[in-house]
Amino acid sequence: MRSNLILATVGDESVHRTWLAGGERAFDLGLIYFGDQPDRFAEDADYYFVRKGIKYSLLHEAARALGPALRHYDFVWMPDDDVAADARCINRLFQTAGEYRLAVCQPAVGQGDVSFKTLRAQPGYLLRYSRFVEIMCPVFSREALARVLPTFTFNVSAWGLDWLWASMFSEAEMAVIDAAPVHHTRPLSSGGVHGRLAAMGVDPFEELQRLTQQHGLNDLRFQRATCRGTARLRGIRLDGERVWTRSWLSSMLGRRAA
Repeated sequence: MRSNLILATVGDESVHRTWLAGGERAFDLGLIYFGDQPDRFAEDADYYFVRKGIKYSLLHEAARALGPALRHYDFVWMPDDDVAADARCINRLFQTAGEYRLAVCQPAVGQGDVSFKTLRAQPGYLLRYSRFVEIMCPVFSREALARVLPTFTFNVSAWGLDWLWASMFSEAEMAVIDAAPVHHTRPLSSGGVHGRLAAMGVDPFEELQRLTQQHGLNDLRFQRATCRGTARLRGIRLDGERVWTRSWLSSMLGRRAA
């Protein structure tokens, strides 16, 4: 048993085999396969489940099934199956999360579409304390996962869960890791989940609105800045220097424009 774990829901077009290439891995791999060929990826995984459903409800089921085994891992990464990265990159992701004692983090997006421009990889940075980590590919420490796991069933689509997590942890506990960038291989909204949600009668926009209202997640200024990439964040450069990503003046001008 290695010290970290990837736990991911995967379909037939999954790129998870990139995670196993490019060096010796310092993590175990758990796959939850939702396709129609039950043994399709069984040989790739240390833990293998065959289930139908939507990502976060399936992750919740798998975490419960793993039970005590899950508590042996320092960090768990939960990427979408269209997020490509090699083992060397993933090892660095886990290593950085441990060195900086992060509760919740994610790799920056180096290539491919992003919903939140703040999460695009920034050259010269090791990490940025982001105050936000998207549902696409979060990393949780052992303690953080125990805390957030009940939220995985708060709705079906998982829309809004990332803003809820942002309210549960301090800024110093959350970051985007620029030194371990990943490739988002499919365009946004092209993975088929929207069709599956529609077939279930689930409107993710309604679920997002309901969740944000229930939990008072109303920092619209920060949410807009995160989407636009104009949020002013504390960062650590590759040389160890701690800096702000934007000046106070440019941040204030951006707020006024928003």
